Formats: sequence, C-alpha cells, structure tokens
Amino acid sequence: MAGKTSNSDVSALLARLLQNDQAAWRELVRDYSGLLLAIAGRTFAMYGFPAGLQDREDVVAAAWQNLLAGDRRIIRGCLARGFFLQTLHLLVRRRAIDLMRSRKIKTAPLDGIEPVAPIQDSALDAAYSGAVLRKAIALLAPRERAVIGLFFLQGKSYREISALTGMVTNSIGPTIARALVKLKALLRKQLEPV
Repeated sequence: MAGKTSNSDVSALLARLLQNDQAAWRELVRDYSGLLLAIAGRTFAMYGFPAGLQDREDVVAAAWQNLLAGDRRIIRGCLARGFFLQTLHLLVRRRAIDLMRSRKIKTAPLDGIEPVAPIQDSALDAAYSGAVLRKAIALLAPRERAVIGLFFLQGKSYREISALTGMVTNSIGPTIARALVKLKALLRKQLEPV
C-alpha cells in the first residue's frame, strides 16, 4: 500500500501522528513495515553483511523510534517539507549501517585462515601455512587484522570494509599496505634460522 499512497494521504497520516492518533501509528506500521524490511535487507546485502530477519526487524524498530524521537521532530519536518518515503529510507539505511558497525569485530573472523593461492616454493609454503600465517596476523594491530581479514579472506571491497569498520574509505588502502609490510617482516622473522 505504501507505493499507492498519495502525498495528501501521507500528509494526513503525519498530521494524525502529531495528534497522538494510535490508529494512525498502527496504519503507518502496517503500510510501511514491509517496505522498510526490504530496504534493510538490501542495505545489508549491498555490504555483504549476513543479516537475518531479527537484524532487519531491529533496524526497522530503531527507525520507527527515530521517527518519534525529539517530540516527533522528523515527522514535523516531513509534514512541512515532504520527502517522507525518502526520510524513512534514509533512517533505515543509517540504522542498518549502525548495526553493521556495532558488529564489526564479528565480521573479520581469523580462524581457519588458509592461503588464498597455492605457493610453489616449499620454504615459502611453510611460511604461509595456516598456523604460521595466523600467528603473524595475530601480531598485527586489531584494525590491521580486521582489514586484512575483510579484504583478502572475505573479499570485501573498500566500500564494504568502510561500512563494516567505520574507517574512512581512503584510509583502507594505506592500512592494508602497512599491514602487508608488517606481515612480510613477521613472516621473515619466523623463517629465520635460530
């Protein structure tokens, strides 16, 4: 029904919400929740975040709370300027990104790391075995570990890494470069004869 609602219907609904009309609230939730759940799902999918129904529902619930916060400031703004659907869309996207950022530690598991490509040199093969590589990665700073895991092991783009970690996109490349230099030095050190 959200797509078939006219601007005057939306304005009337928003005006009723400002008058604490509980029926208007139920109507709003009934008419727009499906759309907002879909937006949350698309946002998570766009960033490669494994979200379930509970995550999508949490994001939509947070967006509804935002809509009512501050003496319904957002509703008043939508009534005055329009853009109600765009505002709902933005609220859901922001809450989805907030949820992904709050779980950023869980997005870069470093267990079970295996080499991405087979190594031909037997000495290098030993250096890059799962145990040796895990040990070297564990010595990196937490941010470097997360970025290395997301980029190389999970195949995330800079944009996805930015959404998941909260890092500025332009700082991800230099962070990866520094982490690789450190990893190379750590692996060499582990290969040195005692």
